[in-house]
Amino acid sequence: MPGDPFMVISDLYNRIFTVQTSHIDLLVDYAEWNRIFERLPQDYKLPDMKVLNFD
Repeated sequence: MPGDPFMVISDLYNRIFTVQTSHIDLLVDYAEWNRIFERLPQDYKLPDMKVLNFD
């Protein structure tokens, strides 16, 4: 159906984390991730250690 999200294995989001794991049963919206990633500042690096180490 047009407009339905294109769902992919959540491994696509692994670059956010320092420890990457696979969860084949968890699906994420491919287009939504691309929209988020494209809007990040050009020099923004993932994983963002300042955010991950936030206390």
